Amino acid sequence: MRKWYGFVAAAVGAAVVLGACSSSKTTSSNTTASAGSSATTATGAGQPLKIAYMSILSGPYASPGSDNAFKLAVSEINANGGIMGRQIEYKEFNTDITPQGAVTATDLALQYKPDLVIGYGVSAGLKASASALNSAGVVVIHNTLDSITSPTSMGSQLTFRLSLTVAQNATGADNFLFQTQNVKKMTVINTSDSAPSDGATQILSEAKTAGVATQHFVVSPAVTDLTAPVLAAKSFPADAIWEWGYPTTDGLLIKTAAANGYNGDIMTFSAQSAAALGLIPKTLLTNKIFSIPVSCAPEVLNTAAAQKYDAAYTAKYGTAPTSAVANENYDAVYLYMNAVQQAKSFDAHAVATALGNLDYQGVCGEEKSDSNHNLLHSLALLTFPNSTESLAKLVTNIPSPY
Repeated sequence: MRKWYGFVAAAVGAAVVLGACSSSKTTSSNTTASAGSSATTATGAGQPLKIAYMSILSGPYASPGSDNAFKLAVSEINANGGIMGRQIEYKEFNTDITPQGAVTATDLALQYKPDLVIGYGVSAGLKASASALNSAGVVVIHNTLDSITSPTSMGSQLTFRLSLTVAQNATGADNFLFQTQNVKKMTVINTSDSAPSDGATQILSEAKTAGVATQHFVVSPAVTDLTAPVLAAKSFPADAIWEWGYPTTDGLLIKTAAANGYNGDIMTFSAQSAAALGLIPKTLLTNKIFSIPVSCAPEVLNTAAAQKYDAAYTAKYGTAPTSAVANENYDAVYLYMNAVQQAKSFDAHAVATALGNLDYQGVCGEEKSDSNHNLLHSLALLTFPNSTESLAKLVTNIPSPY
């Protein structure tokens, strides 16, 4: 599983068509909608461009406002005339955290006949939806991490990943822990689903190569007690705990470590989301807590694109964006728009070819497809001195084997 929005869990774009004229009014709705046949690509001038936004929209794994970045991009593009005269219309579909939830949401989304599908946060859910998406022949820009959602595994060259892979996240965080933090003994904890399990396998392998001693615990994604692995880390003693799970497990680990006097470093996947969702008090976020951001983190990148986005987001929503929201999905809309403009077509294969050739400077940094359609290659690791989100290290040029 993971990345999931809500919690992710985390990309999208808009496009450009051959001839353009009138525009139609933007519409949106929560969760989904009307029955219909399989999706087709809209080509008529002035017809709305349809985007299906796929995410965890309700329940304990949902994060309010996780679609804000996506909606900001849509509103900006529509305010500037849409895409070659076509306004963007969208609907949101609740994938839940299960594969079956994603399949059900995908079936409903394809009845909407989208030109573009954005989102997904759980690798197993996207993989389970591959057959339907491939049959529809629609471009997908997704936020999942695992090898099972690579183009080869999905059986489609129309899918692009706008988040770092499991391999990239593991390598980036490991390099920081082993080289910058000089970790020599480490406790590894992961939930038992696909992406965290694959991540733990790589972490343990890289630790062995680096001469780092490890102990390893596998827990349920629904675990409610992490006392045993924390006490084991304390008695090891571990310089760091590297825990790969969800905001729920991150929050549980941080609370349990504090309660049991563990004082080493803690690397998580979404500590900032755990605090934002009230799973832990913000005061537990310190300079000993590190996090791979659930979403990319433009608020700490300080690039021109990131600064412009931060200002626009704050003006629209009254609060600054954080890595707890799906910032990638803002870039995704613009990536798609640029690809359509380059292709001068809404044809899915033409757009995919253009996406493969773009070199885009977005709010998440440089986005340029590799041979596996991974668009991002840098990791902004976070830490929290005085409970304030800060950049611990920007790790760049991270390759992925899938």
